Amino acid sequence: MFNPFQSPNQRNVIAVECGANALRLLQLGGNAMNPVVQGIAMLPAVGLNSQQAGSDETTIRRIKEALRSGGFSGRTCALSLPAKSILTESIEIPALANNEMKESVSWTAVDRLGVDRTEVVAGHLPIRAGTLGGAPSEVLVVATLRNTVNRTAALLTEAGLEPCKAELGALAAMRLAWNEIKTTTHIPNFAFLHLESDQATLALLNNSGLIFHRSFSWESSSNLNLGAIPVAGEEDESQAWRWRQMAEEILQCLRHIERRAVGSWPEFVTLSGALAEEPGVASAIRTVCGTETRLINIENSVDWSKVKRPSGPLSAWTSLVAIALPQTTVAAVNKKRRVA
Repeated sequence: MFNPFQSPNQRNVIAVECGANALRLLQLGGNAMNPVVQGIAMLPAVGLNSQQAGSDETTIRRIKEALRSGGFSGRTCALSLPAKSILTESIEIPALANNEMKESVSWTAVDRLGVDRTEVVAGHLPIRAGTLGGAPSEVLVVATLRNTVNRTAALLTEAGLEPCKAELGALAAMRLAWNEIKTTTHIPNFAFLHLESDQATLALLNNSGLIFHRSFSWESSSNLNLGAIPVAGEEDESQAWRWRQMAEEILQCLRHIERRAVGSWPEFVTLSGALAEEPGVASAIRTVCGTETRLINIENSVDWSKVKRPSGPLSAWTSLVAIALPQTTVAAVNKKRRVA
């Protein structure tokens, strides 16, 4: 049985993103100082989720063809999971030893998902450390139904791959952004926004790690303002009104964090994910939140010269790059940039 979230860090895995509307594959080669994209493929209209994943001969055939023609080698793969399929919730619990913390997190996930414990796989990230017998710890619970991952893993296995681990794509992208920021700048706080087709993930981070996390469904403001007229100007500005509702949600989160910890307002918001470069997103956030936006830069994270660049925005591949990069590679690349 495939056991996600609990496997060693491996090099040269084939990263597979199981999006709602497309399947993406990416593999890195090269060395720790110079990671190179050696294999890349995208299968439009192939969405792998808990309802769809199963024995689908057409999908299996398309994956096999992509593996043959995309420059991939080996069979080991790692899954990037969409935010909609994962429970993420910040909770406060008494400061506990590591084994007791894992136990408490596991039971919290069982309670939230409402299923038997054997059906759940869970982990956690620290947000605020507590003290034994004193202040509680705040942690981010990350959990999913085991079958949600196993069904997708079974289909990939039929296509000839060997899944070794699974990770929430938004958190993988967040890790890449955090590693980049903490090793190249001295920014006190920054926000991270990962935009998928039906879910937004917002996080606030500093040099020590995660301060705040929230995943929420978003809707285009155009659904609520049918009579709205775009303003004249650049395309990004003229489309900003479509994203105002989401920007207001982000503003409420930032205000909540600032009330809880004065001085934590972010210097900027880093944008990531398939919709990060959609016209209007950056303008809406700047206008509503009064905060600078930056697009995550994976242009220089890895060498893209050996493959045909994928169509569409590179930010859509952030999670795959993050999962394909072993952490030792991330550290080495960032160290090289700092020296340069």
